[in-house]
Amino acid sequence: MSTERDQPGYRSGRTLFMVITGIIGLMVILAFSLAWVDSRMLNEINDFKSAGLTDLPNENADPEALLTFAAQEGINCSSIPDLFSGTGECASVLDIARTVNDYKSDQSAVWSIIALAVIALIITFTMFIHQASSNLKHLRSEGQKYTPGWAVGWFFIPGMNLFQPVRVMNELVKASGSTDTKDPVAWQNGNPPDGLIISSWWTLIIFSILFGPRGISLFVGRDNIEDWAASGRLLVWSDLFQVLPLVLTVIVVYRLQRAQEIRHQLVLGRQSSSPENS
Repeated sequence: MSTERDQPGYRSGRTLFMVITGIIGLMVILAFSLAWVDSRMLNEINDFKSAGLTDLPNENADPEALLTFAAQEGINCSSIPDLFSGTGECASVLDIARTVNDYKSDQSAVWSIIALAVIALIITFTMFIHQASSNLKHLRSEGQKYTPGWAVGWFFIPGMNLFQPVRVMNELVKASGSTDTKDPVAWQNGNPPDGLIISSWWTLIIFSILFGPRGISLFVGRDNIEDWAASGRLLVWSDLFQVLPLVLTVIVVYRLQRAQEIRHQLVLGRQSSSPENS
């Protein structure tokens, strides 16, 4: 009876796939959480606009900056003692500053968890790619252009990682998905079965990095309350957009993992039916 010992070195990607799926599930929840934080702040901004404000104070603004903000907005709060006492119209200045600070604090908390999740995802994903590439020689699939090391390395080389990862994934899917176990290079004659999905997946990842929440925060100014509102709307949509490449990542990883499992079974079946195993 044939077992995985018939192919020393082959390792199933099922466990890594489950870990990747778990991390991505967490990241989807975090993306929705970030969208909720940003949409809540957007509602606050719209309320401030309706109240006649033309700007908002910066995060952790010092007392002098808050007094300058109050004077700019025509709020009767002109001294630091009044500001510290929180009486009269100074109370509204403190409320506005507290709203901005709470928003930034909530954002930072969510982003801290996202950063840890991204690191974990990068580690597990690269482990999966390296393992999948290493498996090919144990699945009677030969002639690959990318070694396991370079299959991972191309994801991290600036400029080249705009297009090389698509080629790496296409090769992995083609070599893993071939059902011809007689000819080790037969896979080279076909087209990648998931070529469109892979191209779309990597394009969306690039867009999510360049035009994601961090990109908007860096490149969209907040010189007045209209800028705050515009930035808030973009952030909400950008937060929600992050879900799409994450879901596609699960699909791409699953299809590659599944293709290798199927080919593994085909190779085992061929070994068990060969004359020497009869």
